[in-house]
Amino acid sequence: MESSIQQRVTEIRKFNRFYTNIIGLVNQNVLESPYSLAEARVLLEIDAATTCTASNLAEILQIDPGYLSRILRRFKKDGLIETTRSMTDGRSQILSITEKGRETFRQLSDASSSQLVQLLEQLPQGAQQTLVHNMAAIQNMLSDKTDTSITIRRHQPGDVGYIAYRHGVLYEKEYGLDHQFEKYVLQSLVTYLEDPSRGEIWVAECCGTIVGFVGIVETSKTTAQLRWFLIEPEFRGAGLGRKLVATVMEYCQQQHYNHVFLWTFKGLDTARHLYEGFGFTLTEEKENNTWNNQLIEQRWDVMLDVV
Repeated sequence: MESSIQQRVTEIRKFNRFYTNIIGLVNQNVLESPYSLAEARVLLEIDAATTCTASNLAEILQIDPGYLSRILRRFKKDGLIETTRSMTDGRSQILSITEKGRETFRQLSDASSSQLVQLLEQLPQGAQQTLVHNMAAIQNMLSDKTDTSITIRRHQPGDVGYIAYRHGVLYEKEYGLDHQFEKYVLQSLVTYLEDPSRGEIWVAECCGTIVGFVGIVETSKTTAQLRWFLIEPEFRGAGLGRKLVATVMEYCQQQHYNHVFLWTFKGLDTARHLYEGFGFTLTEEKENNTWNNQLIEQRWDVMLDVV
């Protein structure tokens, strides 16, 4: 059986082959010009730059210098660009786009946009939005902005139903719990919504997609219960859980609770280490067969120093 990382590599390569075919269709069947998308990108960068040399282009586009040189020779022959000697470096040629080159690029851009419109029109409006959203997510996650890719916010309308849904899906998949568990989670969330002033729910998002959540509910003037703590599997082990629990504990300090507790299952070692890191200690264990699976529930408690 393939490891998780090997499976992901296989899926990425599968997507690459698919998307390369899509881009190939755009390039070959619709642009209907002697210039490729790569060549159109070169024209774009020359037009956008204040001062542009071949070495600048090679660095910006991460393109082979030999291949770029052949493109530039062709552009100059076709009258799309012109060159002048650099005043500061006699070995360099400054590239600039001609009016013919600018018009050629406009035609290429319009043709490419028309093809993308045709592709999008095959999809419903909602699917179009999902496609664009997921493309933006891929770009953000693979860019240098990874430190800002995950945000934590307070819950909004629609989040509570999603929290119940993800609990139902993941706990059935990972622990074999049946619909009674989803009902239990949903009922607790409905109770919270009846008086949301007695607690809070936080939602973690990555590029607009919910990847985790946690909540706190007041059980008395001095005590609160940590609830609905879940991290999507692909985002576990990256410190998100600690950030969410830290958000909860900071809130509890602000609300002057001196006691916080939670219920979880025996065997969740990663979660146990996380709770211990915030001072929680195991105070109770009991069997639970309510959700079509024999589990040992655990209660963890921590006392807070409230100023």
